[in-house]
Amino acid sequence: MMATLDFSIAQYGTVGPLNGKLSRGQVREILGDGFDVFWKTTNSLNTTDAYIQLDLHVYYDERDVVKGVEFFERSQVSWSGHKLVGETSSDVLALFRRNGIDPVVDDDGFEVGELGMGFYVHGDDGLITALYIDLRREALGG
Repeated sequence: MMATLDFSIAQYGTVGPLNGKLSRGQVREILGDGFDVFWKTTNSLNTTDAYIQLDLHVYYDERDVVKGVEFFERSQVSWSGHKLVGETSSDVLALFRRNGIDPVVDDDGFEVGELGMGFYVHGDDGLITALYIDLRREALGG
């Protein structure tokens, strides 16, 4: 088993070792075995790879090129040295605002368009349960 991967975000289009130019095969070389393949929705254009140990899903376009990555509570995704998932939305919103970024808040969570991030917040406790990162500005849909 590989060492823990660092999924830090420095700029739009990259999270840790992943970016929107990688093929499915390249992603699997980077992240290793231990994934399940599934259809996220009935309208999906391609299957999604779920990496259970890393607590993330990788989405691909119809050409098998990465579109985005969804991180869940046990994942180690971070921005500016701060963990983003499994934290309270108030803490993460304050982090972005301190750094001059004003997230757009809606009923499901909030978005940070500058970094291609969409956060899903659990209603009752304000806990961030998932984060989708769009790795390609032109990639739409799932």
